[in-house]
Amino acid sequence: MQRETTHSMARLAKTPRNQAGFTLLEILVVLVIMGFLIAMVAPRLANISGGAVDTICDTNQNRMVSYLSTYFEKTNRFPDNLTNLVEETADATYQIPAISDDDPSNGAETLAQEFNNRNHFRIHYLNDAEAAELKSMGIVNVFNLNAYDAYDATGAAIKSGYDNTATGPNDVLLATSVTKAPKMEAMSIPTDTATTPFAVAMVAMGADSSGSFTGNTHTDERGWGEPEFFGRIVLGTGPECGLIKSGIIANAAHCPGGIQNTDNVTYNDYNVVLPRLAATVARTDYADGITDNDTATDGIQVTALSYESDNEPAASYDYSAADNTYKLRSFTISEAQETWQYHTQCPEGHMYPEDDGEFWGINMNAGTTID
Repeated sequence: MQRETTHSMARLAKTPRNQAGFTLLEILVVLVIMGFLIAMVAPRLANISGGAVDTICDTNQNRMVSYLSTYFEKTNRFPDNLTNLVEETADATYQIPAISDDDPSNGAETLAQEFNNRNHFRIHYLNDAEAAELKSMGIVNVFNLNAYDAYDATGAAIKSGYDNTATGPNDVLLATSVTKAPKMEAMSIPTDTATTPFAVAMVAMGADSSGSFTGNTHTDERGWGEPEFFGRIVLGTGPECGLIKSGIIANAAHCPGGIQNTDNVTYNDYNVVLPRLAATVARTDYADGITDNDTATDGIQVTALSYESDNEPAASYDYSAADNTYKLRSFTISEAQETWQYHTQCPEGHMYPEDDGEFWGINMNAGTTID
């Protein structure tokens, strides 16, 4: 009994030493080591995260192409009730919505800056033939976006801290005030466009309300998405589109990159780039703002070279030089396209599948340089 009591006391005596915690110095050493490890691993994790976002976005677009193909097989037309990427500033007067300035301190704008930089959207007022062609493709009704993210609550003024001029994030001056129409307003494409003017967003060019057609006036020939998109209408696949109403999909997908950027951008739907309309080609010679790079060939051609962000051509790069190492292609932008020649774009302006390179430099002037 005496021996057992002695052992019990010995164990009790050892307990505090066995349960003793770390010293402050030991904790600091561990924290310093963990800090070094995090600093070393964080960039790799960021790259993995960015890669995952791109993969998810590509997967979404791949599925969108499949859904559109399925819809075509069933109906032989495009889904109706797509989103029209415009704002109505006054009765039958339209503009491209505000482009993000990537400054969250003044609130989010509508379209991502990269989305616009890859397309340089222009307002395009339809004529009767274009309206009829859209309807024949199944696009009879649309929802005007009408986001008004550049304005105060009343629409009477531009919100504080935002530059609405053509020298800011926008390619064209935004109206200084607007008469706000309902957001996502349901509209039917009119038959008589002279009586009821109606506009859409078009890549790089467009006709104004008087019918005068102008090409891109943006001076930078770099950073474009797809030259083949010139003169084509872009519409969004929002929550009301025919893909959902027909049961092809349950909900409108959103771009994961846009979800991460909600403090700068409000629009985050995937988009359909319609084929270039025959009626659009018939009404213009593309003469203002874009120069034919190949007068020996019928139509209007632009020469473009593809490049990655880490391999951009030098200033005023002359692609006719013998040592040119970039891939060159010529695009005819004055030809109508077949109905099946549509594409998809994410709300950050990326097409799936990617064509050749991350960016295109496009020669829209005389000569052989990319400025």
